Amino acid sequence: MGRYWRGLTLLPVLFILAFSSAHAQYHEDSMEPEEIGIEDIGKLMIPDAVYVGNDVCRQCHEAAYQKWLGTDHSRTYVPMRSMMGMMMGEQQGVTACCPAKSGKCMKCHGTAHDVPAAYRGPGFRMGEGVACEKCHGPGGDHVRAMEEPQSGVDGTLGSDGEETCMKCHKPKKSHEKLEREPFDFARGWKRIAHSLSMERPEDELEPLELGIWRIEESEEPEASFVGSAACGHCHEETYRRWQQTAHAHAFKGLFSEMGYARDRMGKVTTVGGPAKNGMCLQCHATGHDVPAAHRDSGFRMGEGVGCEKCHGPGGEHVKGMENQLELENLGLTSRPDDASCKTCHRRKRSHAMPGKKRFSFPQAWGKIAH
Repeated sequence: MGRYWRGLTLLPVLFILAFSSAHAQYHEDSMEPEEIGIEDIGKLMIPDAVYVGNDVCRQCHEAAYQKWLGTDHSRTYVPMRSMMGMMMGEQQGVTACCPAKSGKCMKCHGTAHDVPAAYRGPGFRMGEGVACEKCHGPGGDHVRAMEEPQSGVDGTLGSDGEETCMKCHKPKKSHEKLEREPFDFARGWKRIAHSLSMERPEDELEPLELGIWRIEESEEPEASFVGSAACGHCHEETYRRWQQTAHAHAFKGLFSEMGYARDRMGKVTTVGGPAKNGMCLQCHATGHDVPAAHRDSGFRMGEGVGCEKCHGPGGEHVKGMENQLELENLGLTSRPDDASCKTCHRRKRSHAMPGKKRFSFPQAWGKIAH
């Protein structure tokens, strides 16, 4: 009996150790190469921009992301921990404990393993293998140029081609035993080709196509979502006021270190990060859970908590104003009040912060009143 109870006493300890180990592993991508134990690097590379990770690229290039998932590029990191990988590493005199810790192997099987941690964004995952940024270069400036055109940042990405591919696909003595045919660029390119012409704007895709998980059942809206910019055509001062509030930046917060940390606090970590988590988008975005037919061309999900999150879809309102029609409630379906604001501003375990005051509608309304 004593041995049985001693065993039970050890269970919580083992659980804590296992949880700590998994937690530490998840943060591996935010550690310096030497902290992770990566060897054979030579010297660290200082990139021109920050690596953002495929989850971020996916926000605008869903079709290309799905294509990548079906290629060997998305699985190049897996053999780094296989028995075959270990044997090949030993034959090549790899000094690291395993190929996954070897700069020689990761040079072709990984992305951004040899850059300082400060150059890897919170959504970046080294385990993605040969990711978008392996071929196109770090996407930090590209993302900023797309989100903030007025910034003047050069968001041009590097072009890929045969020369880029051959850096890794050249014959290697260590890979001879795999008995693979010589790399054929034309055939290989055909397998991974993902032209921009195959892309559709994110806001034209259905929630399922966007890869959004955990969406609660929602009713079809009474009108189409037009986007806050359309509202700004007539309500310029209100639009400028909104741009200065946290509501306008609610979506961007999902890509922050805090956003990913809070997503991990949920029961299931979402594939694609918090920006693909319907539970997060419920309060950080607008129109993410409606059919694409109910989003007009000017609508942008990335604008966060837009005008229509609080006032309802503005399609009928815009038509009514343009055609001078008399509409009930001016064609808007909702009006913000204490109850509607608290659907998002209620206390959440994932958002618990020491010293944070309870939501006060009168106080909060004073900050956004228009």
